[in-house]
Amino acid sequence: MDSENMFSTVPGADGKHITYCRLCEAQCGLVAQVAGGRITKVGPDRDHPVSHGHLCVKGPGMVSVTYDPDRVLTPLKRGPAAGEFTPVSWEEALSDIAARLKAVIDRDGGEAVGIYVGNPAVFGTLHNSYARTFGRALGGAKIFNAVHVDTGSKNLALELIFGNPANYTFPDLEDCDFLISIGANPMVSHMSLVSEPRALHKLSEIHARGGVVVVDPRRTETAERFEHVAIRPASDVWLLAAMLNHIFAAGLEDRHYLEARTTGWEALREAVRHITPELAAQRCGVDPDRIRGLAERFVRARTSACYGRVGTNRGPFSTLTNVLIESLNIVAGRFGVSGGWITGANPIIDPAAPVSVPSYGSARSRVGNLPLLMGLTPGGTLAAEITAPGKGQIRALFVDSGNPVNAYPDGAATSAALQELELHVAIDLYVTETSRYADYILPATTFYERDDLTEMWVTNAPRPWVQYSAAVIEPQGEARLEYDIYSEILERLGLPGLFPAFAKEDNSRPQLMQIADSMLRTGPYGDRFGANPEGLTIERLRQDFPHGARVAERVDAAGSWSRVRTQDGRLRLWHQITSDEMDRLLAEDGSGGAGTLSLFGRRKLGSLNSWMHNVERLVRSDKPTLLMHPDDARDRQIANGQTVRIASRTASLEVEVEISDEVVPGSVSYPHGWGHDGGWQRANGLPGANINQLASARPEDWEQVSGMVHVDGITVTVSPIPLHSMPG
Repeated sequence: MDSENMFSTVPGADGKHITYCRLCEAQCGLVAQVAGGRITKVGPDRDHPVSHGHLCVKGPGMVSVTYDPDRVLTPLKRGPAAGEFTPVSWEEALSDIAARLKAVIDRDGGEAVGIYVGNPAVFGTLHNSYARTFGRALGGAKIFNAVHVDTGSKNLALELIFGNPANYTFPDLEDCDFLISIGANPMVSHMSLVSEPRALHKLSEIHARGGVVVVDPRRTETAERFEHVAIRPASDVWLLAAMLNHIFAAGLEDRHYLEARTTGWEALREAVRHITPELAAQRCGVDPDRIRGLAERFVRARTSACYGRVGTNRGPFSTLTNVLIESLNIVAGRFGVSGGWITGANPIIDPAAPVSVPSYGSARSRVGNLPLLMGLTPGGTLAAEITAPGKGQIRALFVDSGNPVNAYPDGAATSAALQELELHVAIDLYVTETSRYADYILPATTFYERDDLTEMWVTNAPRPWVQYSAAVIEPQGEARLEYDIYSEILERLGLPGLFPAFAKEDNSRPQLMQIADSMLRTGPYGDRFGANPEGLTIERLRQDFPHGARVAERVDAAGSWSRVRTQDGRLRLWHQITSDEMDRLLAEDGSGGAGTLSLFGRRKLGSLNSWMHNVERLVRSDKPTLLMHPDDARDRQIANGQTVRIASRTASLEVEVEISDEVVPGSVSYPHGWGHDGGWQRANGLPGANINQLASARPEDWEQVSGMVHVDGITVTVSPIPLHSMPG
């Protein structure tokens, strides 16, 4: 390398390498410096067409994961006890896995196999697709992931209203004058489900034009910067219904838009007629006049959007909450309008392609009889799917970069169930709380060690771009790409490869990037194999757009209508599910019981679920505490820093209290993903508890229409632990 301005595309070559982060939807551009085959420094890519030099701590922090002494770098075979492993060759591991998997399938069928897909690989090219393809190739394996503690309710709302659960709606930040953000903290999450690396900059511009209102039980980092509406945990549904009530009562709805483009809006209007701002105020704690004011600001702004994230997905009425968020945007005439509420185009999917996932309720779960969403088995049922006898009982499980022991309730039951499996294979970077029970752990690559193409998540980019990145370094140790692992197992079973439609006579098992290239070329920005000479291929991205190609200045807002997949092309604002959930809401008594509090979650910038706590630079200032309002602490005679017992109907934990007026009275907040007992030494030594254990693992306690586990708004008691009962 002779010039500071030149970059290498050869993995492990000395010099600078252009890449991008694959840890969240922002996918910020990075420049990695390599010397002697190792990454020595990671900084921002100031020439990236969208991130323009923005960078958070986690992308560079991934270097520490890549070179972590605790990382799994060779196939491991379990010894006599959980957590005890010995290194084996890939040949030994894959041969035994294939033989044992074949025995299960031959005896019990493919439905006796489960596949759990988690983070960090979910941001890898086509990862969700090829994990599902692997399951189908085995004969109908059950697919699990974190949807049922994350986006599931939004996915269901999207299917009910737009006919497609996988094409996310998001705000058109570029021209939005007024934004309401509910249950989201963009300063920490980088505006999850929106691919905008400079989200904070965009929010500041919106606030200067009209306003950004953050609705949250905590005065978050984002709420501190903009306008905060404090609300009780898991009560957003009342606020939204009352806003719609006022819009209809005042005649502020976009009547022409509703009549021309929707169905069911009259039923929605009737349903919210009794949910007045006064009634909602009793349930959510927001003043009635402020509810009316928010509604009027929203509809009277030149452009506006209402955005909700994980905080709207994990309460007892999460699907109705998300239906009402979509409905608010539609009733105000904001969907498909510049500066409003839009959808984007996936760069590797033909715009005319049909919905690619099974329709809602086309199958139901064996445990709990819950409707499957996007073909996914509810994640909370994993332990029971393993232990409950009968047809379809899971006997073999692949856990692909996930940690369901920590992610879902009753980790002890999941841990015990995992030990009953005939085959448990983990594909992971670490020995986690889940993979410590595996028969084999197969080492996966970090994003610095693999080629990738932005695809699924840049669908949600207000300023669309596409980028290809070659691996920065060679895989460490014996780590392999998950796609190659699945493909090798299928070959040993004598089954067709992943994505058989792309197989050719001279290439029966194409590589992942060959498939991605074919899909890119037939996508909305592709070259159509020469028919569109100005279109994209991976080779053109590599040669002409190493920092990424900006494929449009803005999303074509009106084009959002072309992605609606209802039969008549209209938005469905009323559905039997909506009706039933509204009836259930109105029947709720709203009382939590004397002396109880409402628990909700949070996280900090350096934390990412459960798997980055082994990186010193990310966790050294990230101490998990239970935030409690001063009034609630005083009533319970609890002091700052005191250890307390927090108890739900199903479990109790001991945690440290931090007294703070950040949270509303009557609530407490604790971050998720803590409480480690795996093979990561730094993480094991950290304080904290797994707060998800306070949630119920009983399917009858979850939201029945979606299978979502109720992990926000849990009714708890908090009491001081007497000094004489504390250890030491």
